[in-house]
This record gives sequence, structure tokens and C-alpha cells, in this order.
Amino acid sequence: MLWYWHQTDQDPETGELALALLVFPLGVLFALWGSQKAIMARAASIPASTAKPASATSRAAAETSTPMLAIVATALRSPHGTSAEELASAIADNEARADLDKELVDDNGFPVMTARSDDAHDESLQDEIADWLSSQGLQLHLSEEQWRALILASGVAAELASVAASDLLPYEDSPPLLQLRLMLPSDWAIDIRRAVTMWLKHTVSQYGWPEASITAMNVPEQEHASPTTVITQLMPATSSGSAPVVALVIACASLIGQESIDRLAAQSSLFTSSQARGQIPGEGAAGLLLTDLQLAQACGAEFALLGPVSERRRDTSADDTRRVDSALLLELAEQASKAATIEISQIGMVVADTAHRPNRVLELMGLSAPAIPQVDASDDIIRIGLGSGSCGAVPMMTTLALARHYALERNAPILCIGNEDPYLRSVAMVRPPA
Repeated sequence: MLWYWHQTDQDPETGELALALLVFPLGVLFALWGSQKAIMARAASIPASTAKPASATSRAAAETSTPMLAIVATALRSPHGTSAEELASAIADNEARADLDKELVDDNGFPVMTARSDDAHDESLQDEIADWLSSQGLQLHLSEEQWRALILASGVAAELASVAASDLLPYEDSPPLLQLRLMLPSDWAIDIRRAVTMWLKHTVSQYGWPEASITAMNVPEQEHASPTTVITQLMPATSSGSAPVVALVIACASLIGQESIDRLAAQSSLFTSSQARGQIPGEGAAGLLLTDLQLAQACGAEFALLGPVSERRRDTSADDTRRVDSALLLELAEQASKAATIEISQIGMVVADTAHRPNRVLELMGLSAPAIPQVDASDDIIRIGLGSGSCGAVPMMTTLALARHYALERNAPILCIGNEDPYLRSVAMVRPPA
């Protein structure tokens, strides 16, 4: 139109200007947007209309043939909530994010971004733990970060132990073996790991489960175990196994301390204005109370199904490459959906441990449009790492805990993704029982 007015030496009127420069361009944009929506909707509807949906009978049959566990309860101590419900509310309000720390600074004296929990400082509990360890003949020096992680883990262990004793502890028969699986930071010394394990086992026993019937995983064997690995070890060979499964799986970690800040800065791994690919220090604790399907049904408690779970290792570290490739996540998601006899179109949400680093975010978003088109990128893909920061296995455990909440709230399968680790890629399916 500009060219036409110039060639004809015509002065456009106000209506012509509005039509040519505003109405017509907006019409083109809306037409393109509507076409894209129509194409995506048609692509999403084709599998649903051509594939035969899984019936309730086939779903129930899959539950009895596929190894899986029941998530009876969860417990959290995160910077933005002490329960899955609180954290979900903070995420919905866009409040679950890291912030500038009031105490910790970088090498230049500027505040650093952290995800700090208000529940990690409890002097009375710290004194109680120190006195108990001393009574056991253990004189240990814990760093500030280790105390914060242990205090958070103690709250999670106590909460889950209370539920286990009230819902799963039989009154007449001898109690089943309760397995305490702890995912502690791998850089903790062996004596500290052993002492922490003893304390948390003692904490669980205080709520009614006999200490003789509680076993804690050997610390050296779990040094580098991921949540997916630990859960896989707990999976019964079949859901009709005779030995009941009762397990508390707890992860804790804290990088909220000047010692951790200085270490990350020395490794050029601290998030700053000039190091956008660095880590944001965080802290937290998260735990799951897991049982086999038969025990969960017998106790009558509300539960969600966990399984299948799988993980695969990348050939190269994601920290050393800028190339984004979602192929591995896509493959794992398809395998999990097939093993669970769930159509991709039935997945209601994606919950991931992903934080802020661009290559991790783009890798996660590669799942939505091509593989799971019904999932809205802004409302149905939740990134836990934004609010938890870097704190070991805690974000992935928080992902599983939050997935139980969403699965029961939405009555739909939830796909859990782990891609924050430089090498490991994990996928788990959490869903309501059929």
C-alpha cells in the first residue's frame, strides 16, 4: 500500500491508513495463528481417534503385570512450601523462584541468587541432634550447610514416619521391614553419612515403628545413587510379590553457606550476571512413603501409582555442549507411556527438575509440541528447579512428590522428567489408580 500511494501520488485517508497498516496486518497474523492452532489440534486428535483407548480392564491388568509402587504420602521442606499443596500453590502464583540472598555474596561482594528455606535453621533441634549423637559416642563437626540439610531431612523423616506408623503398621502381626533409603550429598564424609543415617533411623523409630524392623541402606552403596535408581531397586518383581514393601525414600542437601558459594565460584559454576550458565545454590529435603500395591489397597489410604521408571546416560555432559537434543527424553517418554499402557494424549502434565539453564529448558520444551501437543507449555509444564535451586537429588524427589499431588488433583497421568543432571536423563510415570 505504501508503494501504491507513492506511485499514484495519492494521500491516503484516515480509514485507508487504519485498514492497510492495522486491520489487514492483524488479520493476517490472526489467520496464521488460527491455522497453527487448527493444525496442532488435528495432529493431537488423530492418534486419539485412530488408536483404541485403553479400557479400565486393560489398565487394571497392566497394574498387576507391570512392576510399580504406590506413593502413599509425601513430605517436603522446600524454600517455597512444606507440603506438595503449598508448593503447587506457590508455583501457580509464580512465586516459586530464587531470589537475591541477604547474607551470601560472591567474590566481588555482590549478593548471589539462592533458594533459601526458612525451615533450615532450628537451634533447639540442632542441639537435640548434637546431644543424641554425643550419647552414641559420636563427636562430629558438621558444616553450616550440613546442619541445614540435616534439619530439613529430620522434618521430612518425622512427618513420613508418623504416616507410616498410623496407616501401615499392623496391630496384630509382626511389622514388615521398613526400608530407609537416604540420598545424601555425595561429597559428605563417610563418618558424617553414617551418623546422619543413624539419627534419621532413630527419628523414624520415635513414631512407633520398631527400630529392629527398620533397615537403612548401607551408606557407601548409595553414594551416587539417583532417585530413579533407588526406586528401581525397590520395585517388586511383580505386583503380586509375597513380601510387602514399605520404604521411606528421602533426599536432602544444602548449598546455602559461604563455603559452598566460594567453592562454586572457584569452579566457575556459580550463577552470576556474567555466568548465566552457572548454578543457583539451593536447599531442601523431600521424601516419599512407598508401598507395594496390595498393601496400599489394604490400608485404605489415598495413593498414586509410581511406575514405570527408567533412566539413561548421555554420552557427553550437557554442561559442555550448547547443542540441544530432546531425542533421548522423547525415547524414554515413549517407552514409559507404552509400558504403562497409557496413550500419550492422556498425559495431563509434565513435571521436571529443570532449572534456568537454557539448554536444559529447550531440551524439556522439545517434548511438548512434537510428542505431547495437548500439554500447554506455560501451564502444564512445571519446572521445579526454578524454586529449589541446585541441591543434588532433592529437585527430582520433589518432582515425584509434586506429581502425586497433580495426579490425584487432575485425575490424569503425570510425566516426570529429570534432565538437570549433566549426564543422567530420567523419566517416571505417576498416575491415579485405575
